[in-house]
Amino acid sequence: MANDLELLIKLLPWLVANNGSSLSEVATHFGITEKYALDLIGQLVVTGPSQAGGGLVDIDFEDQDSIFVSDAKALDRPVKLSEFEAASLLGGLHYLEQFPHVVDSQIVAGLIQRIQQALPNADSPINVVAAPINEGIRNVLDEAISSGKSVEIKYAGITKDDVSVRVIDPVSTFSQEDFMYLKSWCRNSQAWRSFRLDRIIEAKIGLDPVNIPTDEEPSDAKREYVASIELDKAFYGQLDQVDILNFKEYMWHAVEVQIKVYSRDWLVSMILASGGRVKAVEPPDLIAALVERAKGWE
Repeated sequence: MANDLELLIKLLPWLVANNGSSLSEVATHFGITEKYALDLIGQLVVTGPSQAGGGLVDIDFEDQDSIFVSDAKALDRPVKLSEFEAASLLGGLHYLEQFPHVVDSQIVAGLIQRIQQALPNADSPINVVAAPINEGIRNVLDEAISSGKSVEIKYAGITKDDVSVRVIDPVSTFSQEDFMYLKSWCRNSQAWRSFRLDRIIEAKIGLDPVNIPTDEEPSDAKREYVASIELDKAFYGQLDQVDILNFKEYMWHAVEVQIKVYSRDWLVSMILASGGRVKAVEPPDLIAALVERAKGWE
């Protein structure tokens, strides 16, 4: 059965062309129940080019034996998009196309093609670039999740120079703030971790099954640890998995950022992995934790 939106798009032109039809005729034509047909008509009367007075579709259906459309607000005819509207819609569709785990990329690609064909210039100048994800790596992770196997990955930290090898037990992928993440149990750190897919350089499926603790990661985990760090302005855009509260710029191309993170331990690891490009400012316990962790590297 078609979805509500598809039926609504087809229903109004049909009602206009068959003005005075009964509710039973509507239901029979679209292969739905009379109650469902009535619900759809109820949605049509709150549809229109605006919510202001006179901006909604007018339908008289008090008598179920005769349904009349007195004003369709031109919605019974094909929609014509302005160049700005078409460009905005194409931009949004190109963006969605970057996340095949969230939407059906074939459907999105088909919509993009149809809109482009309707434009005077069929070659769309719009190109939304998201963080690139290697298709081979994506396939390995999908296979590991479906088969319940561990994975060995090479992972780049805050920069591509900070690479570590980890054995993980993958659980699922999700999107957040324009990036795709892999939720996993990290055997190296013995903790739950979310790895950005575009930072996974290599992935190799393991032979052993996943070994995940019974105590699942709390679903209500929040970023509650507040700290201030100093970093180069060029490095500012690399911050992810943090809430940026405020920042102040210095003359020497540095910026001090107050952030919220999930844990102090994660922040300590990120600062040490930056190779001096990120420095702790406060609180004192963050600096003390950095010194203590660094002592273990000697």
